[in-house]
Amino acid sequence: MPEPEAASGIAELGHLLESRLDQLARTAVSRVRTQVDFYRDSKAVSDDELLASATDNLRFVCRALADDTSFDTSPSAETGRARALSGIPRSAVTAAYRVAAHAAWDQMTDLAAAGDVVDRKTVLAATARFWDAQDRYTDAMTTAYHETATYLVVQNAAEQAALTEALLQGRPLGEYTVWDVASLLKLPSAGPFVVVAAAAPRVGAQPLPDIAAKLRALNVFSAWRLLPDTLIGIVHLPSASALESVVALLERAATTNVGVSPTFDDLSDTAANLRYARVALAARGGAEAKVCVFSDSVLAVAAVSAPEVSRKLAQITLGGFDALPAEERQSLGETFAAWVEHRGSVTDTAAALFCHRNTVRNRLHRIEEHTGRSLAEPRDIAELCLAFEARLLLPDPA
Repeated sequence: MPEPEAASGIAELGHLLESRLDQLARTAVSRVRTQVDFYRDSKAVSDDELLASATDNLRFVCRALADDTSFDTSPSAETGRARALSGIPRSAVTAAYRVAAHAAWDQMTDLAAAGDVVDRKTVLAATARFWDAQDRYTDAMTTAYHETATYLVVQNAAEQAALTEALLQGRPLGEYTVWDVASLLKLPSAGPFVVVAAAAPRVGAQPLPDIAAKLRALNVFSAWRLLPDTLIGIVHLPSASALESVVALLERAATTNVGVSPTFDDLSDTAANLRYARVALAARGGAEAKVCVFSDSVLAVAAVSAPEVSRKLAQITLGGFDALPAEERQSLGETFAAWVEHRGSVTDTAAALFCHRNTVRNRLHRIEEHTGRSLAEPRDIAELCLAFEARLLLPDPA
């Protein structure tokens, strides 16, 4: 606590500053406009708003000095909330507080320099109180700004998540049009789009870390919804040819299997294409690929689209394998898959499996023998392809 004489001097200084409040505030606003880059280059906050804010804050500082009371930081909290709602950068608001405080301090020291108005001893005694006020007001502004900005982020995220969910489930959008939703999700209103479904590695875990930012680097906009077992995204393609780049990025980023729907142009078709993405997710993209594009994986998609039917067809076609040892069943399945992958070339299949060509021919003959299908007949080959795909993707339920 200051000595009684010093306290009296501080009170006198407070009253004097309050009598000059209008000048103090206008000087503060002028310096903020000239010394803070954001406020110099932007009119997002008008001069009247800046003046009202500076006046309110300085008034309470002056009164606290005059009456020797605690500082009322409510004006600063209100300023913090207002600036956050207006989208003003917090760094700019903090800089404005610093500049305004120094403007007020300079005028206090000018009073001391005059000597006959306020003595230097009184100004020095007021120093601790003044900068304590500056710290408290800045803290109050910063806290209110942070709380408001956090609330806005959560509110916007919740709204975007709800609208994404409505699109994905095909629910009515209420008062919003599809174009309104596209704007809120920061997506173009016209396609082409795809829906992406990625299996979560565990409940609530991200299978495609930072995927929105990575896609944005390709000039691709997207909106995502993380469900307990699946991450689902609506992805806008700048052009139909961009799908290849998106799939390549998904392949690099994926930690689990990913399904991609066919392209579509109308956001109102999102729900239907989510079903296709989920079907592709249950299929597979290839021997090493994690990403399956619905339109590029016809056999896999066909196998998982009607699981019970596919299992029955596989049983009818491959039932003759059931009496074979497990190792032989696996060997024959791998040989057939390699033979198809290498377009029926026995030589290339043998090289891929690191075995002799006669071994491949023998295994292919065994497949024909146990299935009653001929590898020289296209219809029989098609049936075998679907049956083997179903056995791979749809093991019999326990």
